[in-house]
Amino acid sequence: MSDNNDGSATTPGEYGQVGRHRAKLNSSSRTGHNISEAIILAAGMGRRLGHLTANRPKALIEVAGEPLVSRLLSQMQRAGVSNVTVVVGFLGDKLIAHVRSTSGAMNIDIVENPRYRSENNITSLGLALVPGRAVILSDCDVLLSDFPAHWLQPDGADITVPTRPLRPKETGTVLRRGMDGEWYMVVTRNCDETLPSDRKTISLYLLRSNEFVLDFHRNMRDAISGGETALYYEDILARSLGSKYRLGIIETESFDVTAFEIDTLEDLEAAESWVAAAGNNWLLSSGEVYHVR
Repeated sequence: MSDNNDGSATTPGEYGQVGRHRAKLNSSSRTGHNISEAIILAAGMGRRLGHLTANRPKALIEVAGEPLVSRLLSQMQRAGVSNVTVVVGFLGDKLIAHVRSTSGAMNIDIVENPRYRSENNITSLGLALVPGRAVILSDCDVLLSDFPAHWLQPDGADITVPTRPLRPKETGTVLRRGMDGEWYMVVTRNCDETLPSDRKTISLYLLRSNEFVLDFHRNMRDAISGGETALYYEDILARSLGSKYRLGIIETESFDVTAFEIDTLEDLEAAESWVAAAGNNWLLSSGEVYHVR
């Protein structure tokens, strides 16, 4: 693992020592309006999905006959998002062609990451993130039963994180409540680093504060220029939070929202099984709603 910004060595999981929730903050740095922009990271190769991503990008994996990226874009549009940047890499031409086959009210910019094979998603986000601008940050493999529009409304936090209960032996980015009752962001690499009370993020983050996005962008660019491209953007999110930014939490089950991250064949099977059980409650998105620039 790499070093912290202060130069002290870290071990896996130690990026979680950040992300404190503060009750008293200068709210002037936070946006007072709904988030209307999003970034979807779709450059990766999706190797853990095996043969399904041999000839198509992960974003085009289908659940209930609909590509992941189509549903996510449609949900964002209905929630009030008007501008989206999609970062492509592996089989990017296929993804671009799919997006360009539709038209409508949402504007989409395409950013190509030529280094998707050798570097992690920190590079993709570094190419797309605009300093100081509130934005939704999402991986392309996020599958939601619903995207509530009120999630985009200001809530007094600098970053708001939708979460679900942590599953047994699950790792990744979690929110953890400290002894003081405040939430922290923790990046875990093995099961020994997780706690039963941790909340798993769903790889979707609402970056509300212009000031926080500016710091996050600066820290990410520093990491990239310092050769830390094996990190994930979640590592830098956790590194950036510090004690001056307020971390908000959404519990998806409180809003009757079911969330999946389609990383593996097992994830896909679980999502398909849930859709089958949901029956008519699972609504396919309504087609052409976005326009590519």
